[in-house]
Amino acid sequence: MTLKARLQGIAASNQKRDEEKLIDFCRRQANCSAIGSALARQDVNLVGEITSLRIVPRAGSPSLEATLSDGTGSVVAVWTGRRRVAGVAPGKRLVVSGRGAPIGPGGRLLFLNPRYELL
Repeated sequence: MTLKARLQGIAASNQKRDEEKLIDFCRRQANCSAIGSALARQDVNLVGEITSLRIVPRAGSPSLEATLSDGTGSVVAVWTGRRRVAGVAPGKRLVVSGRGAPIGPGGRLLFLNPRYELL
């Protein structure tokens, strides 16, 4: 086995371990559903880690989009009219609450201006 293959194996096992820790952390949060089992147009509380953050111009007003993942799936939280939200950054964990609307072919949920709590 080459050194490159060994390093890739170590990186993959570390990534899998991190994902398992995130899933375990999210399951231990009270009153929160798994993202993978959340249904559209129903009030839910979802917990996860921000995997990406971007600012998107929409109709002349910026929107902050955060992709949140818990290891079972991902959702997008959008705060309209904002370039930043205090404490919201990649790698941070938070709970979002609200009703999600399905977007895209995979039916991923989008939450507009959700209530949130930093963990």
